[in-house]
Amino acid sequence: MRIEDNVRIPLAAERAACHPDSMTPNEAANAIQADPPLGAANEPLLLHAGELVVTQDGQRFPVEGVIRWEWLPTPQITYEFSTDSPELNTWDITEEFTVEIPDTVTIGSEILSDNEDSKPLLRASGRMKNTTVGTGEDIRRVTFHVPNMPDVNGHWLSEPGGRSWNGRLAFRAADWMFILDSRPDRRAIRDQLRDRGGYATTHTGELTRHDSTPMSQEEISSAFHLLRCVLSFSFGRQITPCLGLGFNSGGEVAWRDWRVFHIRPWSGAHRLVDETRYSDLADIFSLVGDLWSDEFSRDLLSNAVHYYLEANDPMPVNIAVSAGQAALELMAYEKLVEENRTLTSSQYKSAAAHENISALLRTYSIDGQIPAILSRLKSAASGANPPCLTGPEVLTRMRNGVIHPSRHKQKFSTDAWVEAWELTCQYVSLAILGRIGFNGSYRDPVDPNKYAGVVSTVPWVNGQPGGN
Repeated sequence: MRIEDNVRIPLAAERAACHPDSMTPNEAANAIQADPPLGAANEPLLLHAGELVVTQDGQRFPVEGVIRWEWLPTPQITYEFSTDSPELNTWDITEEFTVEIPDTVTIGSEILSDNEDSKPLLRASGRMKNTTVGTGEDIRRVTFHVPNMPDVNGHWLSEPGGRSWNGRLAFRAADWMFILDSRPDRRAIRDQLRDRGGYATTHTGELTRHDSTPMSQEEISSAFHLLRCVLSFSFGRQITPCLGLGFNSGGEVAWRDWRVFHIRPWSGAHRLVDETRYSDLADIFSLVGDLWSDEFSRDLLSNAVHYYLEANDPMPVNIAVSAGQAALELMAYEKLVEENRTLTSSQYKSAAAHENISALLRTYSIDGQIPAILSRLKSAASGANPPCLTGPEVLTRMRNGVIHPSRHKQKFSTDAWVEAWELTCQYVSLAILGRIGFNGSYRDPVDPNKYAGVVSTVPWVNGQPGGN
């Protein structure tokens, strides 16, 4: 099918203002144009209105309809059409069929006739399968939507009418350049999400290569995976780009990504990157990007982040702690056996899990003692039989009670579990930050002060350097 659009690629002079290496904090740029246009929280987005074609057993039936991005009950792309074609008599709606846009039709929005007196023979709706549209050749720039992402104060944006806001984030990761623009009504959308839950596009994004060379669909998918990994880790819940739109060197739309990946509904979560620390988010992007081309490191970080996301969700808290324990064992084995080679695989397996985790923490100068502020956990550890002397030891003891249940094992209070969860999240987040070589600031899960601007410096800056 033919896909065209009136949106063009900005000229080189215009794009220079978007380059991460050239922007200054007080410079205002125009926000990335969202396609499709943004709506309120949970409001469907119109992808196409006009001619569609239904195919069944090699027969094609023209219909009039719409294709939408629906947020509820979960994100999906849907079709809805009607027809009064006389060929309908040969069509068995109970059998499988596909819905597509004809090759001769421009994807976009048309005015559909809405004659109340007309009564089509058939109306149908359903969910479309994951698909991409277009050849995907000569893609030089991709725009996309980012749902449910928290705010970070960045560079200044402006729009006609004089409104401005500090909502542009520009990152360089390996060969990739990412730009994320928050929407001008970001506070209103955030309030809607807090009140209603669900989904909304909070940011629009742009992906390009640093050298402006073409991108394959596989490379775009890898870049989106990188974006998903960094954003999800930084903000503590799954954040996934969607609705990619690829432009060729002539400024024409050559590719549309209508695939739907997992997107988590809006919820509160501990975020590692503070809203005032744009530079920390940029550093994480750059450091993860440097490792992304290595398949082993990419898989390691992806798996560790997935474990961290499970650990960061305390519903239920005992499973969250168990997921965090798995992340720590993953990171410990890779660090001690694969990378530093301070232990053989046999030595690692013969040691107790808490001993390996303690060795991992020492590598990054992370204090393995239970912080005094976690008084309930500290009391539970000292009262255990035998007593637990370190944080990793009590976390492992608690996790083993979940994974290997017994009527005779010690039971822990809810308060102790909550504090164990906070300590687990601290350990896992620091282990990942240490592995990528991050030397900035982070929001400590153990710190009870959750106000914006309250950050801690990673421990290895003043101890033994972490890094890859």
